[in-house]
Amino acid sequence: MDTKAEHTEMLAAEAYLEALTDGGVDSLYAVAGTDFPSVVEAYARAPSKGTNLPKAYTVPHENLAVSMAHGDALRSGRPQVAMVHVSVGTANMVCGALNAIRDGVPVVLSAGRTPLTEDGPEGTRSRFIHWAQEMFDQGGMLREAVKWDFELRSAEQVEDVAIRALDIACAPPQGPVYLSLPRELLAERVSPVRPDRRRSRVVEPAADADAIDRLASAIRAADYPVIVTSNLGRDPRATALLTALVDAWAIPVIQYNARSVSLAFDHEMALGFDTKDLLGPADLIISIACDVPWVPRVTRPKPTAPLWEIDNDPLYSRYPLRSFPAVESIIAGPAAALSALSKALGSPAASDGVRLDARRRAVARDRAKRLSADRLDMTRLTAESASAVISARLPTESVLVNEYSFRTEFARFDRPGQFYGFTPAGGLGFGFGAALGVAAADARDTTTRGPVVVTLGDGAYMFNNPVACHWVSAAHKLPVLTIIFNNRRWGAVRNSTLAMYPQGAAAADDGMFLADLSPSPDYAAIARAHGGHAETVDRIDALGGALDRALDAVAGGTQALLDLRTEH
Repeated sequence: MDTKAEHTEMLAAEAYLEALTDGGVDSLYAVAGTDFPSVVEAYARAPSKGTNLPKAYTVPHENLAVSMAHGDALRSGRPQVAMVHVSVGTANMVCGALNAIRDGVPVVLSAGRTPLTEDGPEGTRSRFIHWAQEMFDQGGMLREAVKWDFELRSAEQVEDVAIRALDIACAPPQGPVYLSLPRELLAERVSPVRPDRRRSRVVEPAADADAIDRLASAIRAADYPVIVTSNLGRDPRATALLTALVDAWAIPVIQYNARSVSLAFDHEMALGFDTKDLLGPADLIISIACDVPWVPRVTRPKPTAPLWEIDNDPLYSRYPLRSFPAVESIIAGPAAALSALSKALGSPAASDGVRLDARRRAVARDRAKRLSADRLDMTRLTAESASAVISARLPTESVLVNEYSFRTEFARFDRPGQFYGFTPAGGLGFGFGAALGVAAADARDTTTRGPVVVTLGDGAYMFNNPVACHWVSAAHKLPVLTIIFNNRRWGAVRNSTLAMYPQGAAAADDGMFLADLSPSPDYAAIARAHGGHAETVDRIDALGGALDRALDAVAGGTQALLDLRTEH
């Protein structure tokens, strides 16, 4: 049997951390507590033993730790770990776990557990808090928000449990798992001769060949097929395959609630970012990696075309209610399905030319209407005009993480990895931490990377625990540019109220009850307190220069913040 290097002594915590490294984990985002002594000791021993452990980041809030692991996993394509303090730390992880499960991101959410014993073994209860923090079912707090949860029961199982957690997190459809680790078990001495426990390779299911042939026939017969996706671009292979497919067959693509770049935003077949009024002409709708292809209540006219769905879990079985009437749902990863579909379709025949040309003209007309509607008043500082300036001024190698406020219709992203959108769960407090996680992943890369930028509203900025985020940026040398779209209100609350009650009593106050975030504090001062470059911008003609100065600061290793006081 293969074994790891023999040492004179080993803690179970050391075996656990080494197993994470062997399983492909790069980073441990830690919110430490009284359950962490053996983890701290393991890291202190590592240099003298020559062992390689995940890079540890001290993080002063649990939601931030989960968001950083989330962003790191998005960027690196590898599972990452957040570890927090017992029950109370787990409670603060729940929002981040919901974001991760709905975004399909492989992260291991771990927590210490209050010591099981009241006296005896090393690591037993030693503080009064160890009684009050124990729960009957610690993992129950977030069980619905993870794929799998488990509590370590034997120190000798520690590698098996760590590798199983990673395997399940990475198996399609990917998502978070939760592991609790009792303090006494992490402190146990285990044999230094450890089994070499390796990861299982779990492959995505292949698309059913007959179903793909039926879909190919439907595409050939359709006059106006439309593809709807929100996250196909998570896999760069899928983006390349989609681009080739729509180039050949002139199929328009709507990137509804885009969370990645599935098709270059300015591609001639890129029809827009909202299905609200774009599905009427469709006689075939193909939803790929999209949980909600349209909203029945607001989409007009309502789609009547047959719907096909493609994803690793095309029914989104973890959603309690989802009633889109698909004629067929194909279980396969987007890249595998698109590869099979391209082969089944082959190249268009000469007889297809007239119909494809007509479709290209129709898409061009629809694009022209959209672009005309998107014309901007560049004399005012609005979310739209600010998005246009940001899009034009950012270097092409930039990475932008958006928590709601940036308007994708004005963006120029043309390849995967340039853009990460907000998760479908909508758990505020995600963007800043995810951007820091992206920056941490980029810091490990030897290739040249561009600046990491996060855009978010003023309400979302407060939800991100900005003091904790700015501290992490400074302490761990992860400079990011934070851009706040500051309209002094909860836009989602106000807009939802006015949409439901446009003539109601709340409309007399412009829907501002429970949505008013004024007076606005000096957000720039928060960034400056952490050594950052920060400016407040209240005119659109001042934004370009401020953005350039902020990008220069980030290039020099200093975090930056722009507080954009936008019009409502």
